[in-house]
Order: sequence, then structure tokens, then C-alpha cells
Amino acid sequence: MNKKDKSIKTPLSEFVDYTPRTPFRRLQINPNIQVSTAGISYAREKRAQYFHQLAQQSTATLQPGSFMDSPLVRRHVGISAHVDDIDSEESEEDTFFTKKTEWRLEDFKIGKHLGTGRFGTVYKGQEKSSKKVVALKILNKKDLQHSRVVPFVKREIEIQAHLHHPHILRLYGYFHDKINIYVVLEYAEKGELYQKLANEKRFDEKQAANYLVQLSHALEYIHRLGVIHRDLKLENILISKDGSLKISDFGWAVHDPKPRRKTFCGTLDYLPPEMIDNEPHTEAVDVWSLGIICYEMLTGRPPFEHLENDEKTNIEKTYECIKTVRILFPSYISNEAKEFILKLLQRDPAKRMKLSDMEEDTWIKANIKTIV
Repeated sequence: MNKKDKSIKTPLSEFVDYTPRTPFRRLQINPNIQVSTAGISYAREKRAQYFHQLAQQSTATLQPGSFMDSPLVRRHVGISAHVDDIDSEESEEDTFFTKKTEWRLEDFKIGKHLGTGRFGTVYKGQEKSSKKVVALKILNKKDLQHSRVVPFVKREIEIQAHLHHPHILRLYGYFHDKINIYVVLEYAEKGELYQKLANEKRFDEKQAANYLVQLSHALEYIHRLGVIHRDLKLENILISKDGSLKISDFGWAVHDPKPRRKTFCGTLDYLPPEMIDNEPHTEAVDVWSLGIICYEMLTGRPPFEHLENDEKTNIEKTYECIKTVRILFPSYISNEAKEFILKLLQRDPAKRMKLSDMEEDTWIKANIKTIV
């Protein structure tokens, strides 16, 4: 469902995240900028503000930025107020799967807060019987119903539970009680690729190319199964203990053997032109996202982002740049890298590089270390 605004030519969507993407700019947003109350970013910000205010009522001593581990917040979320100390030692996966097929919250130790997504909160967990370390995603049922995303959550669980690939985060199972749905996920020890890029400012071309090959293998796999991710971005890519990438968050994913979808969803700076124009889209939207990710890894910022004006003007300018594929490349990016990015960011979805051809590209061949 789209909510139109007369001052914006392309309608806003309640299923698009309009949060500013550049890490340092997220901290410098003009407080006078008006934020749309229709979007995901607004709902997430309001929830974060509420939890922060709740944590301030606690007498517990917390580290800066760890308000989600406040006893009051943890109790509100529906878990133990105590932060369990979780050993990193893991059991064999076979034991983990066969030991117990149905879980309750009491079956898990709940450790520190890992992150907050669109509609849920993620904590580090450990299944007590097997000692398997996991990520426990907690989704409040009332919040899901209020945001009208229950069908998306059901589809996310159904799709991700059936995906088995070295570069896709495993979904081991789920359970629920009267208040929450709990999704048991693979634990990616090194966190988000987004945070790694924020810390390092930008990646060199060899590192970026090797990451892209890993992502392309995962996308080829899901596309063969008729699955489109539709929200591939740095925040939805996690890093495992060995440094390999794992695609996560299949909340906007869809399974369709003959994909011609029209849902306007995802994240503003990753939206492809066909989605903005309300045209049917295919798995080529994920290829477009790879192009955005490549540019972002090499420069530290997304190619189409505007943050100079009020939110509505910034969104409209971003839409215009996306639809015209208006990209400026820094001088330090090689010509081969520029050509590679432009092959992915083609206005016409049919002209975008095929994932199967990526490793034959001149830039990729010059930079990848081994077959990932």
C-alpha cells in the first residue's frame, strides 16, 4: 500500500525504509527535518526512543549505547532481565538439530543485545541442552499486526528455513508464546558488514570484489529456487567467525517461479528504477542492489543519497538520480571498477549483468583471490 504526498511525484511507501544510510550522516541529521510517519524508519525510531527512555528509569549501570540490555527493557521485550554470559564454544550442528525439535524460551540462555531491525530485536542466545550459540530474533505480535506485516514474517520464516547455502544465514526454527514470536538464527560472530565498512571507511578493490563474488553465489542459488531477496544491503549482510559473508533478513523476500512482482518495498538508496516507476520487477532487483553495494564498499557511501534538504526533497532527488542512473565516481576508483558497477546499474533490468557472468568480468578476475 502506498501513501501519496502531493509534494512528492513518486509516492511514499510504508514498506520502504527511508533512514539515511551514510554512517556519519546518521549521527548528524538535522533535528528540524520532518520525518514521514508512514514509513519503517519512523516506526523504528519511535521504538528506539521508547526503549531508551525506559532504560533511563533503571538503576542498573550500563555501558554507553547498551540501553537495550537494561533490565527494564529486557523485561519489556519479554526476556530475562539478567544478561547471561554465553560461552562461544558450540556443539556439532547435527546434535543441535536432533536434540530438540520444538523449543520454549526457557530452553535458551539470553545474552547481550545484538541489534534492532525493522520489527524485531535480536539477542545472542545459547540453546541450553546442546550449548549451540545462536541469534534469537524477538518479534512482538501486536507490533507485527499493527504494522500489517504478519504475512511478510510468515513468508520470511518459510523461505529462509528452506535455504541452505554457505553464504546465507541459517534459520534453525521458531517458536512463540502469547506475546512474541522467537526466530532461532545462525550466530554471525563478526556482526554487520555495514559496521565493518563504517569502521574502515571504505574497502580496497580486492576485498570488495571477493565479497561480491560470495554474494553473487548466494543470489544465484536463491534465484534458481525462484526466490528474490528485494532488500539486499550492507545491514542485511553479516560476517561469520571465519570472515565469510552471510545474507540475512528475508523479510521482503518472495518466492515466485515466474517473478513479476509490484510491491514497493526495500530501502530507499537501494530501490531500482522499475520499483520507483511502479513497474513489475524480477530477480534483477537483486542485481541492482549488488551494484549499489559495490559502489558503497568502494566509497563508503551510497551513490544516490541526498541529505541536503528536508526529507521530502531529499527523497524526491534520490528518486530522480536512481531513475536517471546519475552517478559520480571518485577519482580513486579504477576504470574497470566503474565499468563493472555500471554493468550492474543498468536502467533496463534486462541489460543488467547476469550473475553467472560476474566472475568473467575483467575487474572481478583481476581482484578475486580464489573461487569463494
